[in-house]
Amino acid sequence: MNLEGKVVAITGAYSGLGAALSEALAKKGCKLVLGGREKEKLGIFAEKIPTAVPVLVDVRKMEDCEHFISESVKKFGRLDIMINNAGILSRFSNIEEVTEEELLDAFRTNLFGTIFCTQAAVRRMKNQGGGTIVNIGSTSAVDYKSSHIAYGTSKCAVVGLTGMLNKELNGTGIRAFCFSPGGMKTHLFRNQPERNTGDYLEPSIVSEKIIECLENPPEDWHIVLRRPK
Repeated sequence: MNLEGKVVAITGAYSGLGAALSEALAKKGCKLVLGGREKEKLGIFAEKIPTAVPVLVDVRKMEDCEHFISESVKKFGRLDIMINNAGILSRFSNIEEVTEEELLDAFRTNLFGTIFCTQAAVRRMKNQGGGTIVNIGSTSAVDYKSSHIAYGTSKCAVVGLTGMLNKELNGTGIRAFCFSPGGMKTHLFRNQPERNTGDYLEPSIVSEKIIECLENPPEDWHIVLRRPK
């Protein structure tokens, strides 16, 4: 796929992997709609990409996601790629320790937010004859790491959702991919001071791999990106 001129909507666009993807896709000539729920941070980041359109969105709310996608199409006339990047990392806890609040927070953002934005995007993509959905999973969902109950199970659900989407959307011209990276050097680990992040992936490396797959789509819909050993 030639990315130049493609309309791309990205949630969680102003930090970590979202920021790396936004900047890299802008260099590819994409038309970007940047989504985030913190107005000041979103505005400051959007100034770095003058051609991009910032739209406030709290992915935990279905109406926000609908508005986000609606604004994307209103501005550019179509939506080619939806990147469901917004996510949170819960406290590391096992099955006996995890709280109801931690579970709800993880699933509302990581899973429900992905579903809500995908719902709105698919409606537009069907009308235009195709498009691409990109979901962000985690190696926690592949390796079933211990003490990742809230975060890990929410990402397991994102991986499963992506597989179901490809079955459901077969023949519509819409493909869904899930990228499951290992730990990345992002703000998600700011509340995990005990973690040694020295060997964690740079967001720019993960971004490069995602863009490479968008340009040359692989047969497999689930791409696992592990940390170097």
